[in-house]
Amino acid sequence: MKNFDIFISYRRQGGYDTAKHLNDLLVRDGYRVSFDIDTLRNGDFDVQLLNRIDQCEDFILIVDEKAFERTLDVNFNPQKDWLRNELAYALAKNKNIIPVFLLGVKGFPEGLPSDVSGVVKKNGPEYNRYYFNEFYDVLKERFIKSKPVRFSGKWILAACVLIVMAAILFFMLNSSREPKYNEETSKDASQIIDNNVDIIFYGKADEGLFYNNLYAKVDGYEYKIDIPSDMCMDIVAQEDFDGDGIKDALIENIQACGGNAIGSSFFFVKYTGTGFFTITNEFGNNVNETPKIERWNGKLSVLIIDCNEGYNTERNVELRERFVLQQGRAVRVESSKKNSITTIKEISVQDFHNGKENETISMTYDLDGNGIMDQIDCTYWDRWDALLFNITVNGKQTEYHTGYSRIGITENKTDGFHDLICGDNTIYRWSGEVYEEKEERKSH
Repeated sequence: MKNFDIFISYRRQGGYDTAKHLNDLLVRDGYRVSFDIDTLRNGDFDVQLLNRIDQCEDFILIVDEKAFERTLDVNFNPQKDWLRNELAYALAKNKNIIPVFLLGVKGFPEGLPSDVSGVVKKNGPEYNRYYFNEFYDVLKERFIKSKPVRFSGKWILAACVLIVMAAILFFMLNSSREPKYNEETSKDASQIIDNNVDIIFYGKADEGLFYNNLYAKVDGYEYKIDIPSDMCMDIVAQEDFDGDGIKDALIENIQACGGNAIGSSFFFVKYTGTGFFTITNEFGNNVNETPKIERWNGKLSVLIIDCNEGYNTERNVELRERFVLQQGRAVRVESSKKNSITTIKEISVQDFHNGKENETISMTYDLDGNGIMDQIDCTYWDRWDALLFNITVNGKQTEYHTGYSRIGITENKTDGFHDLICGDNTIYRWSGEVYEEKEERKSH
C-alpha cells in the first residue's frame, strides 16, 4: 500500500526549520509526506527509508549552505551521509527531484560525487523566506507532480452519520443523571472560552533590544510563528485588520537591526486556524515615524509616511502610502507625494555633491527689505547628507545646529521678514530678534 507521495530530504543543522514548515503545510493541504524523524536516522541507512522514497513521486531537497559539506569531504564515511544516500537513491529511481536553495545558496557546488552529480540538472522554485507564501504556491502549482488526497463524499457522509449516532448515544446515557456544579470545572471552562476568542501575539529576544522570535497564544496553546530568527522585529499593533473577527498583528521588520538611517518595512501576521499562520508580503519603508492605524472605508488601515530627508542624496520627497490586509496580503490602496513649498532662492545638499563637501556655500538676499543684503552660510554634514547653516541679519549672526536637506527663502513674510523653509516641512519665522522654528508644514 502506498502511504507517501512526497519525500523531504534535508540536513538537520541548517535545513530542519524549512523542511518542517513545508511538511506541515503540505500535510495540511492533503499531501502524504515523508518527513523522516530521528527514529529513521539511527544506525545504518534504513531500508524503510528507501521504501518511502520508492513510494514517493516527488523528492524535495532542502539545500542550505552546508548541505553538501559532508558529501564533498573525502574523509567522511559516505554510508553515514544520509542526505547523499537519499539523493543518490532518488536519482537512481528517476524521482521528480525539486531542489530548494535557502538563503545564500546560488546553486549546487562543483565536484559532487558521481552518484549525486546528476542533481545539478534539476530545477526548483526560487525560495524567498520573506515571500514564503508565493514560493509555496509556485512549488505546488509548477513543480510538485503529486496530487493531494481528498476524501470522497461517501466517506465524509459516513463519518458524519457516525458522529451523530455517537452524540445521540452519549446524550441518552447521561440525560438521566442530575448535573452537578463543580466550581473548578466551571472556572476552567470559562478560561477556555476566553482563550477561544483571544489571540495574543508576543515576541522573545535571544539577545539585544529587538525580538527575533515571534509567538502567538491561541486557545491557551503557544505557537512559534515561522519567521527567520535573524530578523529583528517589533510588534506595532494587534487589531482585526481584515474584519474577519480574528485579531491580526502588524509587525515591523527593523532593517539592519536598528542601524542608523536605515528604514523599517512592515508585514501582517494572520491566524488561519489549526495552528497555522500566514505571513504577508512586506510593505512600506519608514525611518522616523510610527505607522498610523486609521479607519479607511470601514476597515482598519496602516498609513506609512516616509521622507528621505537626510538619508540619501536624492531630492527629499515625502511619500504617504496606505495599506490594508486583504485575502492574506498587504494591499496598497492609496499613495501620494507631498507638494514642496517653492522658494525664491535656496541651497540644497545637491549643491555639495560635486566635490564641494568641505566648502561653505553662501547666498545673499535682503530678507527684511531694508536695502541691506543679509547672508545664509551653509556647510555640509556628510554623515546625514544634510546642511548646517548660519544666518546673518543686519550684521548679527546666529548659528543653527539642526541638519536639513535644503534652506530656502519663501515669498511669505512675518513682520516684514521673509520666512525660511528648511527641508521639506519646517518653517523658520522672524521672532523680532532671530529666526526661530515655528511650525511644521502639514502634509497633503
